[in-house]
Amino acid sequence: MKRILGSFQDTMLLWEVLDGLHLPAFSINGDFMITDCNATVKPRLFFQKDEIINLSVFDIIRISTSIQRDALKKKSSVLEGRCLRKDRETFPARISFVKHSDGFIVVVEDRSELIKIETRARHRKKVKQIELINEISSVINSSLSIGHIFRLVFSEIKKMIDFDRASINLLEEHKNVLKIFAIDTKRPTRLTKGVVSPTDKTSAGWVTINQKPWINRDLQKEIAFSYDSVLLGEGIRSTISVPLYKDRPLGALNFDSISPEKYSEKDLGILLPIAKHLSIALENALLFEEISKEKREWEKTFDAITDIVWIEDLNGKVLRVNKAVIEKSGKAEISLIQKSSGEIFNILQIVDVANLSSESVECKKKLFKEVKGLNGRIYYFWTYPLLNSDGNIYGVVNYLREVTEQKKLEQQLVRADKLASLGMLVAGVVHEINNPLGIIAGYSEALMDRAGDPELKAVSAFEDFPEYLETINNEIFRCKDRLKGLLDFARTSSGNYRKIDINGLIKEVTLLVKHGARTHNNRIELDLQRDIPETVADPGAMRQLLINIIMNSLYFIDTEGKIVISTSYVKDPCFHDSIHIKISDNGKGISRDIVDKIFDPFFSTKDIGEGTGLGLSICHRIVSEHGGTIDVESKEGIGTTFIIKLPVRGKKG
Repeated sequence: MKRILGSFQDTMLLWEVLDGLHLPAFSINGDFMITDCNATVKPRLFFQKDEIINLSVFDIIRISTSIQRDALKKKSSVLEGRCLRKDRETFPARISFVKHSDGFIVVVEDRSELIKIETRARHRKKVKQIELINEISSVINSSLSIGHIFRLVFSEIKKMIDFDRASINLLEEHKNVLKIFAIDTKRPTRLTKGVVSPTDKTSAGWVTINQKPWINRDLQKEIAFSYDSVLLGEGIRSTISVPLYKDRPLGALNFDSISPEKYSEKDLGILLPIAKHLSIALENALLFEEISKEKREWEKTFDAITDIVWIEDLNGKVLRVNKAVIEKSGKAEISLIQKSSGEIFNILQIVDVANLSSESVECKKKLFKEVKGLNGRIYYFWTYPLLNSDGNIYGVVNYLREVTEQKKLEQQLVRADKLASLGMLVAGVVHEINNPLGIIAGYSEALMDRAGDPELKAVSAFEDFPEYLETINNEIFRCKDRLKGLLDFARTSSGNYRKIDINGLIKEVTLLVKHGARTHNNRIELDLQRDIPETVADPGAMRQLLINIIMNSLYFIDTEGKIVISTSYVKDPCFHDSIHIKISDNGKGISRDIVDKIFDPFFSTKDIGEGTGLGLSICHRIVSEHGGTIDVESKEGIGTTFIIKLPVRGKKG
């Protein structure tokens, strides 16, 4: 009885401990059926206690049958497998079996997060290796100075592979010797640049001849090549060498360490791709020595061109860029060389240039195209084929000139000419139409007065005439309102120029339109810079300008929208100081296809009958008359910003 009671107490104590765990735990009998479980099973595996008891433990955990047999012969074992939740999802788990008097206690540890962490760690290490190889490739491809390349390469490699001594040995074929071409070490050494060794007595020589890598794991235990004893004499214990090859054996890239067992096959995965790039660099180094003074002068001329110029090969890879490319792109030359020309266009946000260079290659002649950037910039783009002395094309020169301001000026001149012609036409048309409309309006009012005559009202055929006359009269005055808008468009400024406070004028206009904004729960916020200087302007015209833009914004924003009006003062030592006014809304925005048309007369996106399409044209005319500019920035679904720049002037002109 005492033994039974003691066993009961031990079991109770055991389950108290298991309930305190944050890991699911089961007790199973000799037939592997679950007889009990701890409290963590429910939140982790979603099973109720009564749902899991009497299930086979192997319905919950998944491990191979052979492993089951071997593990369950032991008093305790830890296995890797998977665990099944009630929702039928499984997860990787570490499963511990501990034998006790009636069977086993099974504890399940969820390994999902740990595996993710380990996977991420392996991924990060792989990414670092790829980044290292890409960086070294970029270094190699951006310079022809082999000394410069080796210094950078050794520096980059040290981030992944530790070494106490690094060297490059080049093969002198006719003498069957290797010569130290470059070395990087802080240790005292007799093996300096220019020292030679026989290819058949060094591991580096074997690597060069056989084009296979070699690892000396511990020179103190084994020296396979007799001349490697010199390395041991200088304290080197382990080495790794990889071949350099470019159409022929070139030599070996070597890394040495004073620690034994420093290098393994894993290091070859990093060094072999690097060796391929270095082999190309070694070949190019010989060509680099032949570069003449004329080439340097050509480079200076090339970089002096202020427009964007670069050269690409027949595969569309960038060979050379001028300084303007680097300045405009914000990218280092090293990051552009050997990349696709499309990268330069992507950085400058230029679209629609596909195949122009390839067309130039095919037809062997200069081609031209006007291209646009997503940021609104406009460019002229030329491609010129490069021909050798035999008339064969070997590359293309690309020439890109930004003409945004030039095109804007052209558009302004065309628009100004259109507006001037249209203004004269409108003024004449309004004058000709206004006179007969005035006569018609007078007669319609007279007829409306007579329509009140009781005798006429008694005539049944006249019953609808008062309503018709009222409609005619209303439409006449609606026509006169439209004609007034046309006349406002055609009319030049009143000429009432005087000094005004822009901030004060904005506050005044805001008070006028705030009531209409509140009707739709719209907000108008001001962000006005202090100490904005006064400037000479026509206050009436400026008031009309601001009201037109604000009312236009209110039309296109939804209920509870927002308009922000800000001002700033910009000093310019070369031109007039200017006042910048920004009116931003969070409305529907303007499509990129029509944003260039919004200042054109009679162009409107409002519903029919809601506007004449003259409001923004009048704004453009007012700003132009004040010697300023008005621009718009907009994104569909995000909002629109009008930017007005007015010169600060003490008097008109």
